[in-house]
Amino acid sequence: ARSALWGLTKARKEELSQLQVILDKFIDQAMQTDNSSVRRLSLNVVERLELKEDDLRTDFLDFCFEHMMDVEEFPGIQSVCMKLAFRMCSFYPELMDELKRTLEAMEIDYYKPAVKCVRNRILSGKLK
Repeated sequence: ARSALWGLTKARKEELSQLQVILDKFIDQAMQTDNSSVRRLSLNVVERLELKEDDLRTDFLDFCFEHMMDVEEFPGIQSVCMKLAFRMCSFYPELMDELKRTLEAMEIDYYKPAVKCVRNRILSGKLK
């Protein structure tokens, strides 16, 4: 699974768009696997796919919040979870407010530079 997912991270946008119909399978895989490489690669594929308001899954949003805050999680997973949470929250102002409050409350000294950078880009409005 890891090799196949790695290959997908190299796919062009047009090629990757063919996988839109199995978005939920990538999300499920990311949430259920114990393999951190498979989790990170699955999340990276999800990040490159289109997320619409109808695709919003509260279980996945909770997963992203949990893993972006977990100081024991790998920075690559924390960062992509933060970006995905931002994209999902952008559909609802009240969720965006909650995300920003959560990010502001982070004890930032415990996080790696990649996570700090994504957090700062979200809070400054530079992440689109």
